[in-house]
Amino acid sequence: MSDGKRPLQRLSTGLIAVGIVLLVAVGGYLVLNQLRGAQTRQELRQTPSATETSVPVAQATALPATPSPTQPLPAAPSPVATITPTPTVPGPTQPAPTATATAAPTSPEPLLPTVTPTQTVAATATVPAPTATSVPSATPVLASVPVRLVIPDLKIDVPVVEMGWRVVQTANGPRSDWVIPKNEAGHHINSALLGDEGNLVISGHNNIYGEVFKPISFAWDNDTAIQVDNFTDRSDLLNGRTIELFDAAGQEFKYTISAFYRLKDTGVSLQQRIANGRFMEPTDQAQVTIITCWPPTSNTHRLVVVAVPATN
Repeated sequence: MSDGKRPLQRLSTGLIAVGIVLLVAVGGYLVLNQLRGAQTRQELRQTPSATETSVPVAQATALPATPSPTQPLPAAPSPVATITPTPTVPGPTQPAPTATATAAPTSPEPLLPTVTPTQTVAATATVPAPTATSVPSATPVLASVPVRLVIPDLKIDVPVVEMGWRVVQTANGPRSDWVIPKNEAGHHINSALLGDEGNLVISGHNNIYGEVFKPISFAWDNDTAIQVDNFTDRSDLLNGRTIELFDAAGQEFKYTISAFYRLKDTGVSLQQRIANGRFMEPTDQAQVTIITCWPPTSNTHRLVVVAVPATN
């Protein structure tokens, strides 16, 4: 072989070796996630919840009514470090959102627009901090911001920080993107507070950065999922499990999981993406809604965990 061909041969051999290493690494990652998911679901099946029979069937199965097209679900970015847009943004003359609003910006916008922005955004929306309000009761309770979330059966114990949105300018006008924390769960700054009657919404990543809600993604039981409609199915594996939220003073608020949904979010119509946002709608009763993505290796679906105040 001529001396001129040897460098090309070495380069070709090196590229093949790198390709093999990458294939092995990716294959190992996928297998590891499958094994961890199977282990999580097996542990849940072998550890029945203490309250799984106390959740009313109506609470466990009822879907929220489909709202008008104004409420977007937050989206975790894909593993390529882009932020998937979710909430919409008011026009320049509309007032800034308040801390007591349950919906983010209100101009009609797709739940997940097809344009995926980069993580660097042009401007920051002015989002006021929530103010403490009193909850009517015999002994007034001061509403408070959650700072810690624990789901014992999933071995989740993560800090919670306030989560707002940023405004970016696009060819179609301004759009707002939820700024999901990298290593914490994010409390939607315009959703209910602890001690409020309303929908307290929390989002977090499942497969990038801190992966704070990856155990939720592992817990989805695809084998026993119950179809609700063409875009939604339900798993009962988490029903009756406890969610614990704490405020800065250490006060504990306990909730019981009553529903666990998977929503198709890739390859669906704009109308369906908007409909998926109904889980962020205001509620008359106190509840917690946790949102993350599925599967553990991608973000084609949204997972929604709904919990109601514990009765014991």
